[in-house]
Amino acid sequence: MLSGKIAIVTGGSSGIGEAIAKALAKDGATVAVVASSTLSKAEEVCRSIRADGGSASAHVTDVRSTGDVAALIAKVCETHGGLDILVNSAGVYYPTFLGETSGEASSRMIDVNLKGVWNCINAAVPKLKQRGGGKIVNVSSVSAYVGISGFSIYCATKAAIVMLTRSLACDLAPFDININAIAPGNTETPMNESFRTNAANVEYLKAMEKATPSNTTFSQPSEIAEVARFLVSNASRAMHGSTILIDEGISAGIG
Repeated sequence: MLSGKIAIVTGGSSGIGEAIAKALAKDGATVAVVASSTLSKAEEVCRSIRADGGSASAHVTDVRSTGDVAALIAKVCETHGGLDILVNSAGVYYPTFLGETSGEASSRMIDVNLKGVWNCINAAVPKLKQRGGGKIVNVSSVSAYVGISGFSIYCATKAAIVMLTRSLACDLAPFDININAIAPGNTETPMNESFRTNAANVEYLKAMEKATPSNTTFSQPSEIAEVARFLVSNASRAMHGSTILIDEGISAGIG
């Protein structure tokens, strides 16, 4: 389905990004797996992709840096011959309590979760235009729709991704570039493994289970990746600026 396509997946060395990178490679795309700081993590994902018969290259990029992002785009295009798909999955998640959060911590979250997405799109779009079109998928969150106490800046950045996606669709649709987003709910990833397995959190986990309408509190990354596969396929041709919720029903309301 994606044979001959070149894809970049930021945050591709772990969790949802890793699952998306593997799914796109399985569909025939050559995938540039991008880690934030540790090349070995990206290389590990690439080895898994190659072992499954796919094609991939490993990269490290700080999405906060316009220079790093420009170098990444140039390297991928030089190595693989162009760019067709960009998936922005890089992000950070931590609490930002009122009166207790440093300027550095709040700025880092905004810089990675929002500016980082903008930096990658801004650098990639000229390459997508050269190809006559392409696909961009941004990873937002159910937190764009449901406020979470103590995580206000995270929620704000993910809500911003929803509107960024909608606004940019107006700019990109005339060039046959589809930009859409996915908004996962609680997902079983290495980022939250310690939280899910900590006995001290049993009561909180029970509350999460009770607040989740479906019978599954934590979705699997592979389930999120299936929606990303759809958004980079021809089946999503008419979709521009949409955000698909994949949240086990959390945003629908209290069951």
